[in-house]
Amino acid sequence: MISSDTILEFLIKRKGFIIFTLLKVLIMILGLITNVVIVRKLSVGDYGIFSLIFMLIGLITTFGFSWSSSSILYYGSKEKAKHGSINKTFWARSIIIFLSLIIITLLFLIFGKQINLYVGLNVSFLILIWLYVSVAEDYLSQYFLAVNKQVLSTLLSITAKIIYLLLISTISFDVKTLLVINIISHASVIFYIFKIDNKDVGRFEFDRLWFKEVLNFSLWQLFGFSGLYLINFGDTAVIKHFMTTEDVGIYNAAYKLFTAIAGFAYLISSYYATNVSSYFLNRDYNKINIFFYKERLIIFSLSIIVHMFIIAFSKLIIITIYGVRYLDAVKIFNVLMIGSMFNYLSVFYVLYYNTNDKYKILQTLNIIQALVNLGLDVIFINFFGLIGPAIATTIAMLSSFLFSFLYCEKKIRNNSCEIQ
Repeated sequence: MISSDTILEFLIKRKGFIIFTLLKVLIMILGLITNVVIVRKLSVGDYGIFSLIFMLIGLITTFGFSWSSSSILYYGSKEKAKHGSINKTFWARSIIIFLSLIIITLLFLIFGKQINLYVGLNVSFLILIWLYVSVAEDYLSQYFLAVNKQVLSTLLSITAKIIYLLLISTISFDVKTLLVINIISHASVIFYIFKIDNKDVGRFEFDRLWFKEVLNFSLWQLFGFSGLYLINFGDTAVIKHFMTTEDVGIYNAAYKLFTAIAGFAYLISSYYATNVSSYFLNRDYNKINIFFYKERLIIFSLSIIVHMFIIAFSKLIIITIYGVRYLDAVKIFNVLMIGSMFNYLSVFYVLYYNTNDKYKILQTLNIIQALVNLGLDVIFINFFGLIGPAIATTIAMLSSFLFSFLYCEKKIRNNSCEIQ
């Protein structure tokens, strides 16, 4: 049983994590407010189109650069701990990004018309610009995380979202204009480049063995990230096929709230990745034990309390944010919240996988989770209607957690027992 004194002690000792968490909460709140403004200004049909566009943006983000993002966080932090800089990791990822962007750009030139026909708007060029802006923003964010400047990493998102909110609150917009506003707001964070320490990133340096390691890690991330993307893509695509564009809008209203809350779990891996990596690298079994068998329990207990509160007031939350038009999203959201709880358990295993070179297992698991999700989507939507994909997503997340629990828990316990 975790006492209130234990939780209080944890909060006092982890002031940095608390500040990081509060800033992430602010980011989530800003995201919800901007979503409220967008939903209230667009029709349900237009919001459905906007959801489809963001599905495509998610696709190109995943295959354009996100698959190599965490290489800076995990390999950069290792290089920083050993050599005092992240130069080799930075340039290794730069080469990877350069090549992938060339491929993505060529694909857009070839399939631009098909993309425009699919969403019903001439937006392929805007999506491509969004990609290039996002690459720069992601570079800065991951750099700050790798060098233990987590607050600066969050300030990037806060800056972009405040500018975004100000613009959509003062400018009338349609779906296409909204994409332009997104690009402008996110491009504004480029000035954070002046916060980069010259000691961390210097002249071009190519280490063949290090590049090979970073590339191998990144390719497996691509493999797994494609699975994670397919979860939302599968839900949206199946709903679009079997139901209406309005149903896509209703489902994605619930899904956006879900991803904001479930995705919040990854601030745990973002914040602790550098520290946990050093624990295993230095064989600091005492700190491994404290993190996985004390801090993990406290963090998860707090997350459960928050989830139960959100579920209890979900109807009020949905109506307040979206209005009564989206009342059907309440049940969908509640089912997804159950899946979110499993995500908060699984994120600790993500740390174990990535810091112990078990990333191949993690990314294979992500693909399997996505395939299970997609298969259940098709089955459940015919039995349960619009709530079916939410049930499928939750079952897939539960399955993923159970595998990770069985695989990782014994290995973590063996490591922590080394202190005996």
